[in-house]
Amino acid sequence: MTRRRRLVRGTAVALAIVTTGGFVGAVLATLVMTRQGSPERLRSRTGRLVRVQTRPLQHAGPSRLDSLELHSSTGLDVHGLVRVPETGRPPYAGAVVVGGMKRGSRIVTVAGLDAIARNAVIVSLDYPIQLRRDSWRGVAALGTLARVRPAAFDAVCDVLLLTDYLSRRPDVDPQRIFLIGGSLGAVVAVVAGGIDARPAAVVLLYGGGNLGPLIAHTLEHPAQSVHIPHWATPVVGRALAWWLTPLTPERFAPAIAPRTLIMVNGAGDSLVPRRYVMTLYNAAREPKELVWVEGEHVQPSETALLERLSGVVTARLVAHGLLR
Repeated sequence: MTRRRRLVRGTAVALAIVTTGGFVGAVLATLVMTRQGSPERLRSRTGRLVRVQTRPLQHAGPSRLDSLELHSSTGLDVHGLVRVPETGRPPYAGAVVVGGMKRGSRIVTVAGLDAIARNAVIVSLDYPIQLRRDSWRGVAALGTLARVRPAAFDAVCDVLLLTDYLSRRPDVDPQRIFLIGGSLGAVVAVVAGGIDARPAAVVLLYGGGNLGPLIAHTLEHPAQSVHIPHWATPVVGRALAWWLTPLTPERFAPAIAPRTLIMVNGAGDSLVPRRYVMTLYNAAREPKELVWVEGEHVQPSETALLERLSGVVTARLVAHGLLR
């Protein structure tokens, strides 16, 4: 099924609530949507990795940097970057890093990943959708809403394909592949880690659960510069959370066990407060770790955030035998 057909189908499900009306219509639509986001459907949407293209770009710290394109049997195309160690001896660990939407695949170039990059092949993706400051303004919000859901599905599938790519590389130890997701990328990493049993650990930086209230809280936060009236943020937040019901992180977090879930969060984070962190952490099963660090999430850049957390994350990965 093409992306266009998926988009039309997904939008039709949402419209079913309006045309059917009432509680029953909402329940039926939610059930259909949830099934569309089942592990089986997401694996089917991902397909098989059929072609890989790389092109040398430059050096980044102790690594070389290549552009990366993956092509799936279902027509999915993943665009990203791969960072490969220039020192040490293979096989290396493998890491899929999913950052915020603004930085995309360029997250692999930040200095905060240097310690990991010395001993791991790191890949990252460009999100299937790019949002602008006016994407939620006026009539444009309808088009944005229609595109967000299939793009969220595709982002999860992209991570599954990147994991497949790493597991096939002869210089990567398939037993030492892990996912790192930060902020928005934390949701994608939880879902992908719950679906795919190959990653030995899932690391979440400043992630949380209870998406409806969390999205509303995020939209209201002054650091986000989102142009939505204050009165509308609870409605928009809960609407987006319902629209993304299949990808609720608490639904997938338990399936990460018996592999390790590591959450690193800010004790003074005003963007992802403690109550949302604990919702996701409590949903996960053992083994799991929650590391609190001092400071605010808002708003060092992702570069500064990774530099601040680099030692913490590296130490936990070493402790679990994933980095050497």
